[in-house]
Amino acid sequence: MTGGASPAAGATGGSSPAAGPGGHAADAAGSTTPPSAAGPAPQQAQDAPENTPASGGEESAAPQPPQSGPGAESYEATGRLGQGSQRRGHLRNAVANVEGDLVGGDKYVVLLGGTRRRLRVLSPLIAERVRFAYCAPADLPDARDALLRQRLLILRGPAGYGKTAMAVRLLLGACQGTLYHLDGGVDLAFLADQLENDSGVIEPGAGFLLEQPDDTGSLSRETYDKVQGALAQAGAWMVVTVSAGALSDAELLSGVRDVTDAPQPSEVVRAHLRWRIGEHDADRLMARGDVRGVVTELLGDHPACRQAGELAAAMSEHYDLHGAVDLDRLREHRARLEAEDFEIWAESLPDAATRSFALALAVLNGLPQEDIAQAARSLRDRLEDGTPYLRAPGPDGHVPRDKDLFGTPRRRQLLRLRAREADPPGGEPGKLLEFKDPGYARRVIVHAWTQYEVQAEILDWLEELVVHPSEQVRVHAAATGLGVLAAESYRTIERRVLTRWALSDSPARRTAVAYALAVACQNSWVKEQATGLVEGWYADQDRPALQATAARVHGLGAVSDQPVGELARLLAVDSVTVAVAVGSALADLVAADPGVTGSVLAMLRGRAEQHRSSRAATLAFLIVAAQVVVETREAEPDAAVPEWPTLLHLAHRRHELRDPFVRLWRCALNESFFHHEAKQVLLQWARLAERDCELRERFRLLVGAIAHEDVRSGRILRGCAEDWVHPDRIVQLPLTARVVRAQLDVEGV
Repeated sequence: MTGGASPAAGATGGSSPAAGPGGHAADAAGSTTPPSAAGPAPQQAQDAPENTPASGGEESAAPQPPQSGPGAESYEATGRLGQGSQRRGHLRNAVANVEGDLVGGDKYVVLLGGTRRRLRVLSPLIAERVRFAYCAPADLPDARDALLRQRLLILRGPAGYGKTAMAVRLLLGACQGTLYHLDGGVDLAFLADQLENDSGVIEPGAGFLLEQPDDTGSLSRETYDKVQGALAQAGAWMVVTVSAGALSDAELLSGVRDVTDAPQPSEVVRAHLRWRIGEHDADRLMARGDVRGVVTELLGDHPACRQAGELAAAMSEHYDLHGAVDLDRLREHRARLEAEDFEIWAESLPDAATRSFALALAVLNGLPQEDIAQAARSLRDRLEDGTPYLRAPGPDGHVPRDKDLFGTPRRRQLLRLRAREADPPGGEPGKLLEFKDPGYARRVIVHAWTQYEVQAEILDWLEELVVHPSEQVRVHAAATGLGVLAAESYRTIERRVLTRWALSDSPARRTAVAYALAVACQNSWVKEQATGLVEGWYADQDRPALQATAARVHGLGAVSDQPVGELARLLAVDSVTVAVAVGSALADLVAADPGVTGSVLAMLRGRAEQHRSSRAATLAFLIVAAQVVVETREAEPDAAVPEWPTLLHLAHRRHELRDPFVRLWRCALNESFFHHEAKQVLLQWARLAERDCELRERFRLLVGAIAHEDVRSGRILRGCAEDWVHPDRIVQLPLTARVVRAQLDVEGV
């Protein structure tokens, strides 16, 4: 088996290994060289060698990495327990960034307009404004009492009276779960029927805001009662806002509350300013006659809650930047309010440093502030003018820096970018940065790509990020960054990036292609085009790198409805690089949906029994065994360690998995070419078992099943157990070794 690299010297093959003092199998048949296949230049296991240029035409003489054992691509793929599950978690978070403010997965589904859709979470920007800058009208208590009694409330009133803000305020006070913003096109009658028949599901404790439904004629008393009953059953709440005169069913009046008390626009401005710049500065600013005059000029005396909040936001931005409010610029800003608020905000970012930080935050939304800051600085270096110029010394004799790294503190930067800090989960120190509105991530990326001539710089920057040392940075750069761009400008990204990276010696760049397509293929047109592209890679027998990239794409389910079958055929390819990609792709499938484990193990068992694909199937099994873990807090609450190997966990619970699981372990232990990888995975499992008595018992049962009537496998396992307590080993595993040897004694091995 080749990866484009020379076979490993000393790779063993043959039979009857004997365990030496260190537990390593010594093969009597000596070393063998695996069959070779035509292929391109060597496939590198790491990114560093790829970026190191060869000197003086000595490239052919450079030492090549081994194909198996320490230092090999296969050894790296089996070397870190749970990396597939962790990778899948990073991808899930990255995809959530660019699908807008949607709830990941399908745990809670509501059928809207006859189709299954994931729910859109209410924008945190809206919730935050209502929570801290709301002017409560006199009729708020009456509406609150009505919602608590009815669970479904209809707010009716003219434009500008703050119906949406009141609805959000009511839901914030009533519900304990997530707040969702329903699309105006929802068919309430159909939704009510589905909820009544249990075909749709409401998340317990949730709140739903439905603004100005498109078809107010569907709001009948029958519909109201059905939805109200479903909400009561789930302990959920809903507020619907409608315009005055919009209802056609008089029987709904008992569920309606009219909004008649609108706050004065100047008071809304004052409340927002107090929240944004502080009570003292806000009151001082609003005490000025010229400021009050401009507010009255721009808003008038008629109810205009939304416009008043937007005007206050513009005033606070001016005040934060300049310490004062420029009234002429405020008038200009008001004139542009007919345009999209996002466009106004994005185009008002003052300089390359701020725009770079906004784009870095969009791509890496929710990641540690240090990673985002580093990415922002790297992008800024590409975007700022690099033309040489002379700088004269200042009065102190020192030459000034061309960049002031202390120009804007992070607090002010986040305020300007409508972003916030968050604490990492699990008590980890540090800070994460994220946009307050999750929908901003995609919009910032698309705005930068389409509105400015920086496409080459962005792609060059993303190419740096996809080989970053942090895996979560790599995943976000590929999925959030390149994936959005591929969906926006597929032909350009395909021509300039996808095929070039798919041919790369870098596994990270090939994987980035798969992540990007996983996002972009949510567009049906892009999926059709990408399917043809990946099919070409899949069938290219002369270039294993392309087949490896195709394998990773199939592992994410981006272009195929039968990924296990597609990956099975690639196991016949004579390339370690392709085998590693297939194993990682299968790990992605199992991590995303443990329900496919049965079909994966059955396929691998069948392929392991075929001479042409046996080695690749064995390696793929070891990669899945190493990379996919289950969190014990949900699956095994009494466990002493936070995660267990998924395959071991499922094989204990699902009888049909045990036979292929045990047989594949026997193949792995007896496979001479990847015996280092097999022992590495077994050692990782043993380390976990050393700290968890229940897992140790599962491990013992596995050892007994493998060694039962298989003397060769039993001897290899005994050699491993001896190695775990060898005097030269720094960290020994006496408890696990003891139970393994005791079980082997029972089996007579």
